[in-house]
Amino acid sequence: MMRQKNSTFRGAHPIWANACVGDNGSPGYVEYSKGFSKAANMLITAVLDDHSVHLTTDVFVYPICFNMRHSVELRLKGAISALQTLASLKKSKIKFDFSGSHDIYKIWNFFKTESDKLDNRFQAITNHIEPTILDIAEVDPSGQTFRYPFSTQSSKHLTEVALINFAVLYQKFRNLEAKLDELLNLYEWLQHEYNQGTFTILQRNEIFCLAIELPHRELWNNETFTTTKNQLKTKYNISSNGLSKILNLIQDHYSLAPYIGICKPLAGITTPLLLHIIDAWIESNPEIKTQHNQQTSNIVTYEELFSEMLSHSNSPWSDLERLATPELTAGLHALFYFAYDHTFTEYYESLYSRYLAEINAQANLNQDSIRHEFMHVFDKSNFLHHIIQSLYALGHHAVAEQVIVNHNLEHAFHWLSEARSGALFAPPEFAQYPENSETN
Repeated sequence: MMRQKNSTFRGAHPIWANACVGDNGSPGYVEYSKGFSKAANMLITAVLDDHSVHLTTDVFVYPICFNMRHSVELRLKGAISALQTLASLKKSKIKFDFSGSHDIYKIWNFFKTESDKLDNRFQAITNHIEPTILDIAEVDPSGQTFRYPFSTQSSKHLTEVALINFAVLYQKFRNLEAKLDELLNLYEWLQHEYNQGTFTILQRNEIFCLAIELPHRELWNNETFTTTKNQLKTKYNISSNGLSKILNLIQDHYSLAPYIGICKPLAGITTPLLLHIIDAWIESNPEIKTQHNQQTSNIVTYEELFSEMLSHSNSPWSDLERLATPELTAGLHALFYFAYDHTFTEYYESLYSRYLAEINAQANLNQDSIRHEFMHVFDKSNFLHHIIQSLYALGHHAVAEQVIVNHNLEHAFHWLSEARSGALFAPPEFAQYPENSETN
């Protein structure tokens, strides 16, 4: 006889009380762990607030510690799953038995070993959380200690512990959770970083450190550069071929090239043309010099601006029209939209390729369609703001400064000092390299 639909674990009213599970929620290890950790924190806070009068420590210690311990197991398994994803981006594999592994000590050792092999930036966090992880592994390695009073061998649990202080538990677990969250943030950062493909023989952060140690490109033909290369090969344990690949990468990278005195050309647009376009934009938006201080916005709309351009024989568009090409227009789009996410300069190059392909793919590509695409960016009230930010992020500091000086914009943007120092574009500290800092 077929069993009727489960009457306990089901949806019902009120709708807000229904939890989404299984394929309806697609939770992973981290999502599961958050539930157990939040339950543990709520219980331990309740007991501490109650001073163990009604909610006694002797009763609640078991569900609290079980939830804590299980949450940590799930977080570590989630971290290993994340490692597997990162490893795949490096064309390697990490194998782990998720269903058959419950020993926290073994899980931890596996994660620590594999994360260290994959990227040394994990070490700072793993070193910090290891003592607490090992404390948990010592008391409850397999998840049985706080579930049952006796082991499978009929031995009583926790006889060597005797006392567990809730205040200590609260502080230690909160600190551990904070570091585990940092671990998750690091993984997310590295996934973005690895997706840029900027790792050859070395990791991205190591390549940046190596670039800082290089002399300017014009000195690479000197005899002393041979000594420098030998020192770098020894320091970073790489071959001559490996170093050559890295040197080629550095010369062709927007963030790395400035360290050796190179300014990689912008995509699709030359500096003189960009300066000309900026001049035309400021001529059409003279209030730019005061709007940032006054927090007002008097920028004309696209319709107003375009009508004004068409009504004057000497309008900016009549001059820009002969300059606008699919390449220039795509370059302008890339510069503008890169300012929204300027952490990785590889994104700028992918934006240019995408916009150029989209413009060229238009069925009726003509000057009207190019004008429409061009004006879509040129009309933006934050056009100059974004262009200058992107110039700084891409290492084109001299061009950005020229615009600022030419148009007396020194006090127009409150973020200029940060942009000049590189602080505006600095990645999280675990990236461990001064990307976009002005070292040359």
